[in-house]
Amino acid sequence: LIRVTAKRLCFGHYANKDFADARGGGTAGVKSRQILQVRDTGWGATGKDEYLLAAADHYCPCPIEFRQVWQQQRGQPVFIWRPVPPNDTFVALGMVATTTPEPPLVDSVRCVPKSFCRKVKEEPVHLWDDVGGGGKPASFWLVNSMQMLWTVVGHGVPQETFWDLDTNSISFDSNGHPSVHITHERQRASALGSGVLPRRTSWR
Repeated sequence: LIRVTAKRLCFGHYANKDFADARGGGTAGVKSRQILQVRDTGWGATGKDEYLLAAADHYCPCPIEFRQVWQQQRGQPVFIWRPVPPNDTFVALGMVATTTPEPPLVDSVRCVPKSFCRKVKEEPVHLWDDVGGGGKPASFWLVNSMQMLWTVVGHGVPQETFWDLDTNSISFDSNGHPSVHITHERQRASALGSGVLPRRTSWR
C-alpha cells in the first residue's frame, strides 16, 4: 500500500483586501489561498514525521533571523518582519505580522530554494497604506500568486525582485533530485547538493 503523509509549511502571512475570512480557501477579495505541504509518497507504512521534517529542513530551511520592517503602536499594535534566508540560494516569499515587538520564532516560517522559483512579472497588488494616518509611512502589498504579505516603508510600488514557485508540484526522485531546477543569474553553487535524502517525496 502507498501511505501518504504530509507536513504543511508556512512561507509567510496572508493579507486580506477587506475584513472577509480567508480561512478555508476563501478569496477574501483577492484570489484563492494556497497551502503548501511536503508529502511522503513512499511504499508501505514508512512515512514518518521525522523524515518529513528532515526533508523540509533540507529543502526549505528556516530563516536565520527576522528584521523589523515597520511598526505601528497606535490602537492595535502591529509589527511587520522580513525573514532573512540562510544564504543567497534561498528566498523569502512573504513577510510575517505580529502584535508584539518580539521577533517571531525562526521556525515559524520557511524559505525556498531560488532554483524552485521564477521571478514575478506581474505588478504588486496594493492592499493598504497609512496616508492621512500619521506616523511612519508604510504600505501593504501582495507580491506573488500565493498572496503573501509584503510591506514597504513609504507609499510607492515596491521595486525589488519578488518570487513565485515555478510549479504547483515538485517531486523528488530516490536520489533526492528535484523535478524543478531553474538557474538564475549570479546564483552560487547550490546549497542542495549535499545530504541527499534517498526517498520519494513530493511538494504541493
